[in-house]
Amino acid sequence: MNRIAQGLVLVLLGAAALGTTLASDLYLNYVQGYFRPFLIAAGAVLVALGAVVIAADLRSAARGSDRQDAASCGHGAEGGPRVAWLLLLPVVSVFVVAPPALGAYTATAQGPSSAPDRVDLSEYRDDPFAEAGDGPVELEMREFVSRAWTDEERTMSGKTIELTGFTVPNPEGEGWYLARLEMACCAADAVVNRVLITDEPAPEADSWWRVRGTWDEPEGDLQEVRDHRFTVEEMDEVADPPDPYE
Repeated sequence: MNRIAQGLVLVLLGAAALGTTLASDLYLNYVQGYFRPFLIAAGAVLVALGAVVIAADLRSAARGSDRQDAASCGHGAEGGPRVAWLLLLPVVSVFVVAPPALGAYTATAQGPSSAPDRVDLSEYRDDPFAEAGDGPVELEMREFVSRAWTDEERTMSGKTIELTGFTVPNPEGEGWYLARLEMACCAADAVVNRVLITDEPAPEADSWWRVRGTWDEPEGDLQEVRDHRFTVEEMDEVADPPDPYE
């Protein structure tokens, strides 16, 4: 029975990996999208290994080997199977209560960001504001923050910008944050990018919003800015939030 419990753990873990990648996009709450084929392969291997373990133990039981082991071990062997089945509880819980994506609590716990030593804008468009003309420019939160920390010429000033993110209460009481988490590999290395909004009432924490407005051009050295401010002209709640990470 110990080996059957172990085999079931492998099968359930593999099924969880396959379910979050093949049947849904839940895996995006924890890792980047390029991990999908590796998760599918790992899930398939776990299911196969678990099935082999269970089948081998059932064949062994049919030959009567379990009776011989029980006779040699006495009453002490009876406690093992009961304890082994407890291994299934945390695995089954994955199917019942899937951990959500990181959100407002993580963004608050990380505190204010500081300007990075080096900002690489090569992955972004050269001049998105020229391309958009007089219309709003949709930017990822990380792109907006990167440009805000390097825009020494203040070229973003007065431009209508559209950002999408989730709401984070400000523990210091002034306004609230619109935030997005940037993930390099997995949720464990996620960092927060956020803007401070003070001209609109704070929505419910972790609710998603699309806001249009302008960057509040800071005074002094951009490298000293900890929270870039954003003046909202229009905001709409996002009913179907995108991938929680950028």
